[in-house]
Formats: sequence, C-alpha cells, structure tokens
Amino acid sequence: MLARERQARAAKGLQGGVFVPWKGPDLWVSLARKSTLRGPMRAQGERTEGSMSRIPVLGTVSRAYGFLLGEFGTILRLAWAPLLVGAAVSYFYGGAAIDAAIDAHANPSAAAAYEPVQLLIGIVAFLTGIIAEVALLRVVIFGDRMPGLFVYLWLGGGEFRLIIVTILLGIAIIAGAIAAGLVFGILAALSTAIPVIGVAVAFGLIVLVCVAIWAGLRLTLVAPVVVGEHSLGVERSWAITHGNALHMLGVLLLTFAPLFILSIVAFFAVLGGAAPALPHFPDLTPGAGADAAASSKAAAEAFAKDIERWQFDLLRAMRGHWLTFSVLNFFGNLISTALWAGALGNAYVALVGERKS
Repeated sequence: MLARERQARAAKGLQGGVFVPWKGPDLWVSLARKSTLRGPMRAQGERTEGSMSRIPVLGTVSRAYGFLLGEFGTILRLAWAPLLVGAAVSYFYGGAAIDAAIDAHANPSAAAAYEPVQLLIGIVAFLTGIIAEVALLRVVIFGDRMPGLFVYLWLGGGEFRLIIVTILLGIAIIAGAIAAGLVFGILAALSTAIPVIGVAVAFGLIVLVCVAIWAGLRLTLVAPVVVGEHSLGVERSWAITHGNALHMLGVLLLTFAPLFILSIVAFFAVLGGAAPALPHFPDLTPGAGADAAASSKAAAEAFAKDIERWQFDLLRAMRGHWLTFSVLNFFGNLISTALWAGALGNAYVALVGERKS
C-alpha cells in the first residue's frame, strides 16, 4: 500500500511530501520547498516576513521600562565605563567651551578656537554611546549579560558596523537636506514673481517634513538589526518596519516623554533662582498706516535680541552649576541609553522573534 502510494504520487510529480499511515483515509503532508521561502533562512524562532505582526506599542513601552528597572544592575555594570568617559570629557572640556561661547561677542576668535574642542566632545560622546548601546542591545536581543564583566570598553564588529552605518546615514541626510534646500530656495525666489509658487513651496515643505519623519521611523531598527543579524541593517530595518511607522512613533513618544518631562524639571530645579526669566513676546498685531511694517520689523528684531540675551544668561547659569549638570548628564545618558535599547530591542524581537547569539 505504501509503495503504491509513493509511486502514484511520484507519477503525478508531487515530491517533498510525507505519507502518514493511520486508521482512516490516507494523508499526504506536503513539505514546503526551499524555493518557496521568502528571503534568507531564518534563525530559530524568527518569523518570516509574511507572518510579521504589528509592534505592540504599550507592550513594547512596558518592556522597555521593565528592562530599565529589572536589569538596572546589568545596565550599570555594562554601560557605566563608556558613558563615564563621555561625561568626563564633557565636564573637563565643555566648561571652557561654554565660557568661549559666552564671550563670543567680545572675542569671536576665542570661540572659533574652541570649535575643535566641541567636535572632540561630540566624537567621544558618539563612540561611547555606541559602545553602551550595543552592549545593552545584546542583553535585550540575546540575553547576553556578560556575567563577571565590570568594565566594558570594546569596539568590535557590531560597534564598527553601527558606527559606519550611522555615518553613512548622516551623510545621506546632509546631502538630502542640501539638495532640498537648493530646490526650495529656487522655488522661494520664483514665488516673488509667481505668488502661487509660494503656496506650493509651503505645502511641499510640510510634505517633505512628514516624509522625512516617516523615513526616519522606518529606519529606527537599524541598530537592533546590526547587533542581531550582523549586517548594516538599513534594508532589513526598512523591510521589517513596513506598516509599523506609526507604531514606532507611539513607542518612542510614550517611552521618552516621561524622561523628557523629568529632565526639564530637574534642569530648572538645579538652576533654581539663577534661571533667567523668559523673554516677553512682542506685540505683532498689524497696525495701520505707513509705519506698520517698520514697527513690526523693529518688534521682531528686538525680540530676537531678547532671545539671544536669554540664551547667554542661561549659559552663564549652567556654567555656575557645571559639576551638577555633568553628574546629571551621566545618569541621564545611562537611563536614556537603556530605554533606547529596551524600546528598539523589544520592538525588533516583537517583529522577528527571539534570536540566539
């Protein structure tokens, strides 16, 4: 019976099946061929693209904060060293850079001399942030807590891939912004002669901003893909976030809104009475007569000067509490990096399934 069944199936060109004998009608269970699988073979437990679900917004936010609170010891153990290096460089060199910025009006050359210092601070913060982010993403995605390790300062394959893809994306963003600026600049110049072009330019700017935000949301999972799949991750992030841009927006807003509010409260609590008063908004109500336009222009210029004065007063107040702000900067970076890794890592796992290192 079994031999005849196999011969009959082979005669019909059906291959890759399993005949299942049982006390009832004959069953033939067909196995999927490799050619029917979409994309590369998946890791164990990973969903295929056709079966990917939506990112659970509230569940992902909950798991991000659960990661922060439940794994705080691991987070501190793996991330304290790189983030402390970044905070120390900012403390020792950032204060002098603020002093140069405050004295920029009186001594512009001194402020320009500190631009390389500001670049150094930015590079160190970028590299140390990458180290901490990759370490925490490995905890979220693989459960790799690296037990027994108390000082993590490592630039390996995952870190270098994330550095490269971040730089490439930054170059692409700058190039796109320059190209868009040139196009809209030309159209804005033409709008003086053809007013209808001004309306099209305003509408185009709104559309461009929306598209840029949408594209950024589609690329939010580049870092988890770099860590989880050992690739540059741009194309893969774009694929797995299909239909999930608004979900990612919800995850990011709900995850970081509380931290943003807490940061603002802590910032002004530290400044206390040294915080400068906000500038008063001018009265821009259009008046009548030939001097209406000149009056509005003068009010706008005065308001711009008040804003500039307020910024310098704020810098002076911050300089007086620089050590406190440096300590807060360290802990703020620790918490934000953990939430970033928790939110993106759990969103990635929700889409592709659990992975093994």
